[in-house]
Amino acid sequence: MGNYWDKEEIFLDGDHYFDRLISDIDQAKELITIEIYIFNDDSLGNMIAQHLISAHQRGVKVQIIVDGVGSYSFFNKLYALFFGAGIKVKMFHPLPLYHPVYEKLSFIKKVQVFFTRLWRINQRNHRKIITIDGQIMYSGSFNFSIEHTKDHHEVKWKDMGVRVEGENVKIALLHFKKIWRIRDYFRYRKQIKHLLSKKLKNSPLRINHSLFMKRYYYRDLLQKINRSKNRIWLMTPYFIPKRNLIRMLGKAAQRGVDVRILISSKTDVKMFQTLQFFYYPYLTQKGVKIFHYVETVLHAKTFIIDDWMTIGSSNLNHRSLLHDLEVDLSIQDPKNKEMMIEDFIQSTPPQVEITIEHLKQRTFFDKFLSRLSFVFKYWF
Repeated sequence: MGNYWDKEEIFLDGDHYFDRLISDIDQAKELITIEIYIFNDDSLGNMIAQHLISAHQRGVKVQIIVDGVGSYSFFNKLYALFFGAGIKVKMFHPLPLYHPVYEKLSFIKKVQVFFTRLWRINQRNHRKIITIDGQIMYSGSFNFSIEHTKDHHEVKWKDMGVRVEGENVKIALLHFKKIWRIRDYFRYRKQIKHLLSKKLKNSPLRINHSLFMKRYYYRDLLQKINRSKNRIWLMTPYFIPKRNLIRMLGKAAQRGVDVRILISSKTDVKMFQTLQFFYYPYLTQKGVKIFHYVETVLHAKTFIIDDWMTIGSSNLNHRSLLHDLEVDLSIQDPKNKEMMIEDFIQSTPPQVEITIEHLKQRTFFDKFLSRLSFVFKYWF
């Protein structure tokens, strides 16, 4: 394993992931930061909340950022729970009409708030980052939601997470502070100046904190696909990428690279079931193998390109590539890479492969609906 992290551990199961996370929360001494897309008011969300409150009561500073769309229901109950315990929570880009004292604002202020938030409505914080004492970090595709655990009323979602330890966790903490309070960001930046002297673009921690970095990581992904020699295995719940990425995948398959894409058949966003079929005919004709994961909702986001592998929050859609804040970690430990390869192989049985014959059986209406939905790809 490289020397970027002291330890690296991956999780293929939500129950193990959350058990380990709660154990670390209970042992925290100074600071816990949470940047999460969905923090649900369910049994898992309430259990994590109680452990965070306990940590706060023993003197640990707890700071939480939730997304204004993903965690909208959070503010029905959990916000009051944290507020009553003295824990600060911030909402990233609230919906235009949301405000705790909206009715008390002047008319001019209401108009300003509405249009500012309307302008930002398509920019979400999709990250899942938990840091503990600036030394431990959790990330991946797990939200604070019961769907990822055995207590879900259906089969729990398929996800993947990663836990790392080391001083470089402070870089993730720095990006948290940039959203939390810009003054804290500049103060902390001076404290960890020695860590920032490294070439952060080439680090395993891939945080797209700006438009420049979003473009950089997208170009980097295209370059890795273009230079691939043996395999490109992509696991994603939402597959609506940009056209140049589609062309790159087709060219890779034509030159003999083993290109496989595992996509969720079941989804929490129904429109994707129709929309993602738009690219299938082109890809299958080029030799790309497309599989649908049918056991449950596939929510993991992992990329395997030769020996380069990532686990994170980024989907292969316009939202992740253009709009949202995301985080991905390139895996360093060879044993963890072997686990990812084995998990991908076990998740792609041939009976769910999408073939040219399968696509020919689709009705005219399905094909028309897929093409019509493609018009709205920018929002997905």
